[in-house]
Amino acid sequence: MFNHEQKAREYRRMGNNCSTSLHNAFSEDVNLSKDFPAPRSIDGKCGALLTSLKILDETGNSDKKKEFEEKFIEKFGYAKCKELMTHERRCSDYIGESSKMLDEILNK
Repeated sequence: MFNHEQKAREYRRMGNNCSTSLHNAFSEDVNLSKDFPAPRSIDGKCGALLTSLKILDETGNSDKKKEFEEKFIEKFGYAKCKELMTHERRCSDYIGESSKMLDEILNK
């Protein structure tokens, strides 16, 4: 059973961006490629969201990508970084919550 939220938040505290933080937390337990999306690299979307979708691809859970993105938007209201940054939450919140949602899927 995985629990990556604390690891991902710690990588963020160390100064990593959202994509790198999430990727590094999961790559310790899941075999991930070194290639992951940069923040806002696809349509301005949040790096935590983009990297979560990439992790789902690489772990054989591509069929869960749409569900994950819908849950992310339901939880936070938006998918794009620019819109997310207009609210009280910090990047570490998006990273932590994305980690929890990914763990739920991967632990099924």
